[in-house]
Amino acid sequence: MAAQRRYGVLPPLPESTLSNARHTGYVYSVFAAICSAGYLFPYKSAARLAAPDVLAYALLIVAALSSSALSLWQHGRGPAVRWDRTFWKTSAVLALLAISGNLCGAQAVARLEPAIASVLLRTEIVFVGALGAIVLGERVTPGLLGGAALALAGLAIMRWPLALDRAGAGAVWALGGAASFGMMQVLTRRVIERISPVAVNTCRLWIAVGLWSLWPGMARDAFTRGGEFWLLVTAAGLLGPFLGRLLIMYSLRSLEAAHSALLLLLAPVFAFLIGFIVYGDVPRAAEIGGGAVMLVGIALPSLARAADERRR
Repeated sequence: MAAQRRYGVLPPLPESTLSNARHTGYVYSVFAAICSAGYLFPYKSAARLAAPDVLAYALLIVAALSSSALSLWQHGRGPAVRWDRTFWKTSAVLALLAISGNLCGAQAVARLEPAIASVLLRTEIVFVGALGAIVLGERVTPGLLGGAALALAGLAIMRWPLALDRAGAGAVWALGGAASFGMMQVLTRRVIERISPVAVNTCRLWIAVGLWSLWPGMARDAFTRGGEFWLLVTAAGLLGPFLGRLLIMYSLRSLEAAHSALLLLLAPVFAFLIGFIVYGDVPRAAEIGGGAVMLVGIALPSLARAADERRR
């Protein structure tokens, strides 16, 4: 039904219904940002105990097991999964992008200061905006452009005193990860009305794990790590590749890909809040100021849309 409305077979939904759907998408994106922020803390700790490729592989194993448990729990509670060509093509492409995104991200974190790695990985919104306009035909509004520019500027203000130009090859890895995750957003948005997010997420994770297991010595290196490593990886895998990605997929049912990506820029703000509440880390003036600029940028597209709706 939703797919028929999207492709013009049925009349469009009333504006009030669309507004409620967008609010639901906002909630999913905000919780995805919280998960992305929480995932960073165990991830950085686990990065000290294993090579980047082993860490990324272990994260996908945890996420695949978690998604499988959720899929089994949902079995029989909803409509049957359509195991059609769209399902398998989407799962396969998302699996390849998950491998490249996680590997590039892990390599970037290993080579860069966490601050500058975070800045470069968040350029995902640039890739999402460009690909969304080209592939999906999404309209890039002045509010979205201005909000994205403000949010990225705020992120730079927050991180720049710690970052200071030490990029080199690590920047290439970070931009590769941003491009991979951006393509995942756009592809998911394109087919979201024709797939089950939980089923596709489970399938793409197991395909990624299976392909990565073919790399010589990868499985042995991962499973010979100690309990501390797997405890940290489990926490990170649950929050990031599993729950965070699943919430992003659900947000794309009602939000444009670029708007969802913009809301995910809340993750650094939440990371500072978690650091302050849990670890007692007091944010610096630049972090507070940059966070305020980011919040304005993230709110700008929604405020512009609300003003446009009132004028109409």
